[in-house]
Amino acid sequence: MADKTVKNPADANGITRDYLDSILIEERIIDATTASLETEILGQKFSTPIMMPALSFLRAFLPERENAMIEYSRAAMNMNMVNWAGMTDNEDFGKILATGAKTVRVIKPFADKDKVFDEIAFAEQNGAFAVGMDIDHVFGDDGGYDVVADYPMGTQTKEDIRSYVEATKLPFVVKGVLSVSDAVKCAESGAAAIVVSHHRGRMPFAIPPLMLLPDVCKALEGSKVEIFVDCGMNSGADAYKALALGAKAVLTGRAIMPPLAKEGTEGVEKQIDKMNRELAMLMGYTGCARTEDISADALWLNGKKLG
Repeated sequence: MADKTVKNPADANGITRDYLDSILIEERIIDATTASLETEILGQKFSTPIMMPALSFLRAFLPERENAMIEYSRAAMNMNMVNWAGMTDNEDFGKILATGAKTVRVIKPFADKDKVFDEIAFAEQNGAFAVGMDIDHVFGDDGGYDVVADYPMGTQTKEDIRSYVEATKLPFVVKGVLSVSDAVKCAESGAAAIVVSHHRGRMPFAIPPLMLLPDVCKALEGSKVEIFVDCGMNSGADAYKALALGAKAVLTGRAIMPPLAKEGTEGVEKQIDKMNRELAMLMGYTGCARTEDISADALWLNGKKLG
């Protein structure tokens, strides 16, 4: 019988979870005070460095309820946090913006570049906070270009990214960066921010984002590019570790799904409040009064300091 404790090395989500959990934190109590989570993201102040996920095509969990993307967007508005929206049509995206949440629109890497430019223009004209693209959605699992909701995906060049940046006055964010090479190309293209991510393991054997993060931060040192992280950001402890390794902010993801399904906006707010309290607690225990005080010097991995 096969040993069920042996992990699948191709399971990027499992490997990411293991890596996150293997990072330990040392305590620094003397002179420590309570912490403020206030964080500046893309030029504006927010109440937390934890951001909503870029979920796509969520419909109502029950017939009498709203589109769930609107429900979690309302929670973002209420809690003064950055909101993200994945693939959705312009009409529904307009409804998300109507909640008042500062929302980043993530556009798929469509083969039809006109569609990309149309969605960028709609986002800008209707008050989005930022706009971007999840570049890691180009390929499907058969080696060909992916097709999402009947729309074919296509290659995105550095010149394409630059053209999107130049097409809008909004900050442009590239999501799905998982190499120093791509991070540098994003910076050279004028991106305002990147999200270090493997998009919940779209590519087998993908490196955990936090394992790569320090190298990305070093490569972009001195640039104005803000660095975000997602994948496995399920708790305040996960967020703390990402911030310590150089991220400016993190996107949570599946952590909000059960409370979103059960209680809608209120459930999401409870989950984010829990994560915020966990993050503040660890900041207190490690002597960090502000999010920018968090550093890798407090982290340990395999018996050695990370900072």
